[in-house]
Amino acid sequence: MKKLLSAFLMITVLCAMAWGQQETRLRGEALRPGDCIGILASGSYTRDKDFAGSVELLKEQGYRVKLAPSATAMYEHFAGTDRKRAADINAFFKDDDVKAILCVRGGYGSARILDRLDYKMIARHPKPFIGFSDVTALHIALGEKAGISTIHGPMLVSFTRPDFDSDYTRAQFFNGLRRTEPLGEIPMPAETSPDGNSRKLETVIPGEAEGVIAGGNLTVLSSLVGTPYELNGKGALLLLEETGERPYRIDRMLNQLWQNGLLSRVSGILLGDFVGCAPDNANPIEDFTLEQVLMHYARLSHKPVIRGVPAGHANCNLFLPFGVHAVMKGREDGTASLVLDDAALIEK
Repeated sequence: MKKLLSAFLMITVLCAMAWGQQETRLRGEALRPGDCIGILASGSYTRDKDFAGSVELLKEQGYRVKLAPSATAMYEHFAGTDRKRAADINAFFKDDDVKAILCVRGGYGSARILDRLDYKMIARHPKPFIGFSDVTALHIALGEKAGISTIHGPMLVSFTRPDFDSDYTRAQFFNGLRRTEPLGEIPMPAETSPDGNSRKLETVIPGEAEGVIAGGNLTVLSSLVGTPYELNGKGALLLLEETGERPYRIDRMLNQLWQNGLLSRVSGILLGDFVGCAPDNANPIEDFTLEQVLMHYARLSHKPVIRGVPAGHANCNLFLPFGVHAVMKGREDGTASLVLDDAALIEK
């Protein structure tokens, strides 16, 4: 009966996707003490000494850990060949002992393996797949092609790198893995934002919108435009975050998302952290600011827009499920809220 129900849900999700609807996607099960977390690398390599402490942290929290070959492999810039990195993802989704998959890091290379994944098999084995940055390519492909919900959140190295680690990130991660109730209004961290100010959600364009959350890193999102794996995003709440890109480059990428229709298809826009995105004042082409660029496309979209979502390349990273329904409100007084009214994970 459980297998029949799972098959029915998968068919329902795939049919909804075929009609362009943004329905809540297939979700994995919440973890319990003793469950296994699979660790793999989808793009760039990382030396194992850089994440040994993070593995111990997972074990201290009561989880078993299984390292895929890609977690410690090195092949040119990548954590093994494209074929081997894709094989690790397929193997971990198929392995019923692995209850969640956590990426070691981002870097570059996830998009190179999208055509090697077994999406039909993955749809039969939904489970939390967690990461951010370059992993955005996998979030989008797994949502669009397999119809599963994934988690935009910290990666393995996030727990030991001082520029990523925080009490907020750890609490979000471990609470998120266990929670089966609706996540509710997102909590804001006590730590300051990258600009040194207190963290709070703010209105850019007033309004209210609802839909499933999708998106991620702006560079990766724009790189998938025109490929079989680009984000449809119809009716979604679009999360955008970035790091180390100058304002004119961000303008170029947002212009691409505007021209391909994504900014028109979504119901609202969520701005996460934009870290190290200041202009080079010595360059004449950079005589406008990040704020000006974001405001231009916010107005152009004619959609509600809020900013300050603690997601991206700063030290505070929300456990944010993609493919799960949420409601955003941008109020006229400048305050804003984001409420996830469905659960990220289901009961075993």
